[in-house]
Amino acid sequence: MKDIATRLGVSTVTVSKALGGKDGVGDKLREEILVTAEQMGFKKNTSATGMRDGKTHNIGILVSERYGRNDSASLRLQQEMSKQLLANGYYAILEVIDHSYEETGTMAHLLKDNKVDGIIILGQLRPSYVKLLLTEELPTIFVDFSQEQHHLDTVICDNVYGGYVLTNHLLSLGHRNIAFVGNPMYSTVIMDRYLGYYKALMEQGIEFDSDLVIHNTDEMGDAIALTLPRNEETAYVCVSCESAYRLIQQLKTQGIEIPANISIVSFDEDHFTTLSDPPLTTFSVDPTVMGTIAVQTIISRIKDPAGPYARKIITGSLQVRSSSARHSPAGWDTLRRFG
Repeated sequence: MKDIATRLGVSTVTVSKALGGKDGVGDKLREEILVTAEQMGFKKNTSATGMRDGKTHNIGILVSERYGRNDSASLRLQQEMSKQLLANGYYAILEVIDHSYEETGTMAHLLKDNKVDGIIILGQLRPSYVKLLLTEELPTIFVDFSQEQHHLDTVICDNVYGGYVLTNHLLSLGHRNIAFVGNPMYSTVIMDRYLGYYKALMEQGIEFDSDLVIHNTDEMGDAIALTLPRNEETAYVCVSCESAYRLIQQLKTQGIEIPANISIVSFDEDHFTTLSDPPLTTFSVDPTVMGTIAVQTIISRIKDPAGPYARKIITGSLQVRSSSARHSPAGWDTLRRFG
């Protein structure tokens, strides 16, 4: 910093403020100092900074081993959060929580070793294990799931709305026998997606049939075989692209064509979206938006541990592709109850 100050004819205090993003330096001079620092090869000593402010400048991302298995959408979210943390002066440390850790109550290593200033819990973990993590009393947020018994910041997709939009899309195409693929008892995310599906059917006066709820996992999230009903269903709402892909493969072995005989829609965007034949109609959230908001939330919580908690719901959009098609001509009263 002294070398930079000498070259520009300013004080080292001014250089320190400019490099640290603090007030008291004009925009033009700050930019000049930053450019000169880069030209001279200046590198910020994060270890020294951490020693001064008592922070590691690391954020832990804890993700269950079973969360996002075969799901590149969750990987994209992890990558976006890592990029956004780096842009804000933090490093991301990812730790995958082994199934046995949840079973035995083994604390995450990055918490045992005091390596982080805060944690992002990404995806479903057992309530008992979340309770254990919170004993560390670090700033913590939930991302892509929630547990209402804990007063924590939460960043989540608008899953109820997504289930509603996907089901209404099928209803608008003339489908009436619509099945749901997912286990609502596995996670709050899937429960919310199921409730959106149920709401759309209820609004149209379609009687709910529990036989049309097909579990793709057990209550621990492990995949199980799809047992399809025999109720002349013409469409499926799937909780993930992976489960939609599995369903398409299974139907094809029975000689059923997609979407000529059956329409299929799903949540999220991952490699199964285009790997599927035909490509999947989806409801998805931009991982950049979700990752950015998650990072802003955890950094705000670190800076103000006592501040009010927030539940931030990120909406998504319907992407219509060729896995869904009209079942029968739809009249003006297709979505008759609420317009």
